[in-house]
Amino acid sequence: MRKSLFLLALMTTLVVGSVFGQFRERVNLSLFAGGYAAQQNANNNGYWYGAYIDYMPIKTETGWLLGFCAVGDRVYFKSNTTLSRYDGSSDEMGIGLAGGKWSEFLTQKYSGYFGANLMLKSVRDNGTGKSVQPNHELGVYDAKQEDLILSGELNINLLKAFGIRENLLPRSQLKLTYQKPIKSEKTSFWNDAPIKESMIWNKSAFGAEIKQSILQIGRGNTLVEPKIMIGYHHYVGDDSQWLSAGPEIALKKRGWDDFLSIYCFWKQQTGSFEPNLNSGQFVFGINLMPFNIRR
Repeated sequence: MRKSLFLLALMTTLVVGSVFGQFRERVNLSLFAGGYAAQQNANNNGYWYGAYIDYMPIKTETGWLLGFCAVGDRVYFKSNTTLSRYDGSSDEMGIGLAGGKWSEFLTQKYSGYFGANLMLKSVRDNGTGKSVQPNHELGVYDAKQEDLILSGELNINLLKAFGIRENLLPRSQLKLTYQKPIKSEKTSFWNDAPIKESMIWNKSAFGAEIKQSILQIGRGNTLVEPKIMIGYHHYVGDDSQWLSAGPEIALKKRGWDDFLSIYCFWKQQTGSFEPNLNSGQFVFGINLMPFNIRR
């Protein structure tokens, strides 16, 4: 059951890493959804959906846009073997500060966008499990954990300038994420009896993700950009490390950020870890940025 609670924390962190501000605009809305399935046991799977928005009405003399951001999402997953089953859900609400800057002539060959946010989030996890004991009796596990989390994200984009083979390797993206709980509470029960030694799961995590656009396809105003993504995530709760890689297809208007992206990737636990039925995952998702469609 302890591993099941970790899976819920892992998925919550994955959602956090799915949203970021766009370049050039004061308002950004991102609607996102996705899911995963474990390689070793397809009964271990889950999904998430939510929305992120930032509004940056302040513009400084140096060109920085400053404002506010908010996120809300829901995560659900289930995990079962021949002798046990676990269902969990997580609800997250966050609000914070956002900033960004667009540089048309960062270098002779590249334009650039730099974005960041800092949020305070309330996360509520609920989980229920059942398992058959060695004496063949059925045991029921119930757990709730509430966290107040401080999270931050840095998003760096380099875009090829017009006229310099801009259709080949047109965009490079680097995204760094970090979160740390500043307050946590947990209650858990086994067959309705409190578990006194139940420990709070530490949701501190760090992630780094690189995306490289391969080509910019299209002659009109709407373009297609296939991308390759690689990532690294570290979760403090069980000191696990994960590597991920996979493709993404994005649609965009010429000169603006993506308005639709569809991705899938493989996520594999690495290093020294206890073998389990969820150490390899197939992840897929979609992001829609409706404010970018009208360009």
